[in-house]
Parts: sequence; structure tokens; C-alpha cells
Amino acid sequence: MAGWWGPSGCQTENREFNFKPDGVWHYCMRCTDENQGEFYGQESWGKAVYQEIIVPEKIVLTDMFADEGGNAADGMPVTLVTLTFVEHEGKTKLIMLSRFASAEGLQQVMGMGIVQGCASQFYRLDDLLEKLQEPC
Repeated sequence: MAGWWGPSGCQTENREFNFKPDGVWHYCMRCTDENQGEFYGQESWGKAVYQEIIVPEKIVLTDMFADEGGNAADGMPVTLVTLTFVEHEGKTKLIMLSRFASAEGLQQVMGMGIVQGCASQFYRLDDLLEKLQEPC
């Protein structure tokens, strides 16, 4: 996850990673790209709690903004995320569904650039998967 999670220009540090039901992933995304101006050096802490893991079909988790200690950030929305993996034309298709408790919570993260950030991290995942398939 640390190799691709987070928007382009960020590096992710895993503080805790327990990939199992009720397990916690606590992480920090740090902007390391000087070309990103005011965002350079900023940290964004997050926390996920895995609700359900059905290999190789589905992962369900709650995702939230957090602080360095892993405490949920006040005033920030919590997202229920369902990742579904399906076979499509001989490949694996990932379907990501994010549910918010309110339209206001959705609008809050939309205003923070979540769509662009998610798209950028999936491009990073594509790059990592390509590198992993290269001969040694």
C-alpha cells in the first residue's frame, strides 16, 4: 500500500497495518513534491478499519481522516468503502464504491479534491503493477 497509496507527489508511511477483519490501517500521506507549492511538506493522516475481507472477492472498510495518534478527526466525514474484484475479459476489474453518511460529507471531500486524488493514486498503482511484471 505504501508503494502507491495517496495522490501523485506524496509518499505514504504505514504506522499500523493489520489486514484482517477489525484490523486497523493507520497511515500518513506526506507531500514530497516541491512543485506542489503550499502542499509541499504537508501531512494527511488517515485510518481504515477493515469490516469484511472475502478473498479474492471483496474488501469492506471504514475510512476516516485521523490524527497522528489514530484518533478520528473531528468534523470530517467517515466513508464506508466497498472494493469488489470481478473477472472481466480475462483480467481483474476493481469496483470501488464509497458511501457517505450525508451529502454534505460527500461535498466536503469533493471540495478537497478526492476525485483527482483517487484517480492519481490508481495511476500510481498501474505504474507499480507494470514494474512488478518486468523481468528481473
